[in-house]
Amino acid sequence: MDELKTEIREEKDWNQSCLYIEVPVPYEEDYEIRMIRNNDIPGLLKVTGIGSEGKSRYAYHTGGYISLAKKFEKETVDRDMIMEFTCQFIETVNAVRDYILDPDGILLAPEYIYVKEGRYKFCYLPMSYRCLKNSFHEMTEFFVKKLDYRDTEGIFLAYILHRSTLQEEYDLRAILDEYISEEKKRREEQKQKEDISDGTIFTVEDEGEEAVEKIYTVRPDDPSAMEEKKRYGPIRKMIGKIRTGRWGNWQDLITEIDGQDIDGHL
Repeated sequence: MDELKTEIREEKDWNQSCLYIEVPVPYEEDYEIRMIRNNDIPGLLKVTGIGSEGKSRYAYHTGGYISLAKKFEKETVDRDMIMEFTCQFIETVNAVRDYILDPDGILLAPEYIYVKEGRYKFCYLPMSYRCLKNSFHEMTEFFVKKLDYRDTEGIFLAYILHRSTLQEEYDLRAILDEYISEEKKRREEQKQKEDISDGTIFTVEDEGEEAVEKIYTVRPDDPSAMEEKKRYGPIRKMIGKIRTGRWGNWQDLITEIDGQDIDGHL
């Protein structure tokens, strides 16, 4: 199918905004368009369609919502935004399936996704435009480009989503569950650090491929320093490079973390 042609304009008579999508395919009043027009499907924008000159034209009612493309022109993406977006996307996919619709009809690109007060709405095109799994991987590239690199957990989450969705088959819920489990471990480690006495001295050193954090604790009953090592793996070292501006390429980050070349792109 040819590239989608989009146009956004205000409908003054109805005091609402619409996103118009024109597709070079004859319009057909089929099961899908009737289903999404006559039902309030969670996560989808309301839509109407018409045919003209052998083309299909769909109007998505976006009143009060703003596209991700506009919202993040100047704003940055963080861990909470990525997590909330992904969870709501999963819910929308499940809702679409409940109405016996093809999830590949969801247009997963920043210009077709709308948000208001933390709620995300998606455009559904009544035809399978492209593989949804590939589209979500491209969304992770959007997250990477818009990341707030001061947000360490945002980097962790964007990394695991971007890397995992390079696979032909993947389970988004399982990926999020894995991330949440690892995040909990990191928070517990951080709490342990905060509970250590003021006599503790921290240093970070490189040992081969991994960053090693050495913790020296001075105990009240023993003036000697007790050394404890904790390994955090190469991702912590790479995060340090990104945050200090010494690393500027996300694909190089993935390659160094994994120790191998990965066929991805930004």
